[in-house]
Amino acid sequence: MPNASDLKARQTAAVPGGVATKGIYVAKAENSELWDVDGRRFIDFAAGIAVLNTGHRHPHVMAAVAKQCELFAHTCFHVAPYESYIRLAERLNAAAPGDSSRRRCS
Repeated sequence: MPNASDLKARQTAAVPGGVATKGIYVAKAENSELWDVDGRRFIDFAAGIAVLNTGHRHPHVMAAVAKQCELFAHTCFHVAPYESYIRLAERLNAAAPGDSSRRRCS
């Protein structure tokens, strides 16, 4: 596995300069912690969008992802809609406060 210095050199050569990073190259993440390619351990205060509420690799999320990947990984809902998207919208609407319709666009 490459170390942080190797990855920094590759990043400099391949990734546009506008993508700012802090030099921590993640090798593993679990719950609220990250381990970098050099073996250092960090608390993940930045938390990527997909892990903000549950932490990295939450067992229930991992199981749901594995189950979903048996069917399909992703489609553009605008082109090929699917029931679980609609079910989630229904659950969010039911949880939102107030009596008015939660559907904003028609």
